[in-house]
Amino acid sequence: MQYTAAKIFSKERFTIEDHAGTRQFEVHRIYGLDGNSLSLRDLDGKELAAIKPRHAPARFEISTSAQVITVHHNGWFGRRYSIDGPLGELSTTVSDFGAQSYELIGGDRPRAIVSRPQISQQSITIDVPDGEDVVSLLAVVLAIETIRDDRRQAQDSIPYVRLILRLIN
Repeated sequence: MQYTAAKIFSKERFTIEDHAGTRQFEVHRIYGLDGNSLSLRDLDGKELAAIKPRHAPARFEISTSAQVITVHHNGWFGRRYSIDGPLGELSTTVSDFGAQSYELIGGDRPRAIVSRPQISQQSITIDVPDGEDVVSLLAVVLAIETIRDDRRQAQDSIPYVRLILRLIN
């Protein structure tokens, strides 16, 4: 199934639609001193996943109904992400250039494919194969995108932060 989240960094609240354009989920962004938190909800307002920064802005914890998933970036330049939890071990490498498509890989197969149909970077398309845990995979993608956006904002706001982040990650 294909999902699209539009204008994900320009609003405090946005929706995720299926391939037919029908709203499926709503995401609430909560700004706090410890970083951006997100709440993935169904259309009735019931929270399906809470996505919160933990121990650093480069690590997020996703709480769903009875499971916890950890997402953190690692490696040189902070382009690699590791995901640990009930989904199994997942990983991805995200490029800083071009259309910036990437796959969440688990067990030598893609579990989700993320792409940006426009250069504006404000919308993403997530392809989730049938039989996968859609809520957990959408929450993982939202955590990765939030980490990336926080890093972009830090790089743009303070001189030399980009260089420092690239050296320590």
